[in-house]
Amino acid sequence: MKNKILVTGATGTIGTFVCKQLKDRNAEFTALVRSREKAMSLADQGIEIAFGDLSDRESLQKAMTGIDKLFLLSTTSPLSPELQGNAVQTAQKAGIKHIVKIAARGSSPNADFNIGRWHGMIEDEIRKSGISYTFLQAHTFMQNLLFDAESIKKDNAIYNIQGDGKIPMIDARDIAEVAVIALTQGDHHFHKTYDLTGPEAISYKDIANELSHLLGREIRYINQTTDEGRKNMQSSGMPEWLIDDMIHLNKKYAFDEASEVSPDVENLLERKPHTIRTFLKDYKMHFE
Repeated sequence: MKNKILVTGATGTIGTFVCKQLKDRNAEFTALVRSREKAMSLADQGIEIAFGDLSDRESLQKAMTGIDKLFLLSTTSPLSPELQGNAVQTAQKAGIKHIVKIAARGSSPNADFNIGRWHGMIEDEIRKSGISYTFLQAHTFMQNLLFDAESIKKDNAIYNIQGDGKIPMIDARDIAEVAVIALTQGDHHFHKTYDLTGPEAISYKDIANELSHLLGREIRYINQTTDEGRKNMQSSGMPEWLIDDMIHLNKKYAFDEASEVSPDVENLLERKPHTIRTFLKDYKMHFE
């Protein structure tokens, strides 16, 4: 008997891949969507849609009717504990059996950065709900490099404050594949927390070298000061809480304090995670 899955964050980076991979597996699932415009793009792919919002418990209750499993993901913000908490509480009332939640590496109610603390608070709420869970604590997404596409195209440069530090970035496609496995493989992944990383720790200098080789022109890595980085992030419209997190995390990354590679992705997918070379090759058109 198939379990029916509700996918939140269905039109985001990871959620889009989750929906595609669930559809490829002929899984029974519904995508929770707020925007009718975005809903049309999913409906055109033959994906079942439910309209709802994590701030609207009535819409969540309707969407979760007949649902067995929940993929929980939303835009991270100071409202995340409240919004995802609404989903957890509604799931508990609806009798949902399993929640697969995307979180950040190092998530904990006592984490020393906002994103990790908010995710940790939600993880605690899920534990207390009595619902079986799988927590996917993911490191930095390779897809975040798309935010550097403009400077790569215009300046032939990547700007960051990470120094020469290395981190094992992960491809969001691999995160989605792990999520789909957790959602479709029975109870094998109940009450588990997985640490999701790429196959190797890499620096921005390494990324610039890979891009130079791929694009056939020199791409430089420019290590900014903290003040320069803060000004750039402010000019892009990034909220102050996120700027504070990015500065805090990048200071740690600069000293290789989060460079450990986890075996979890390889063990779960039974293959190596995507390398930065594979990612850049697949996304080449964004950097040309």
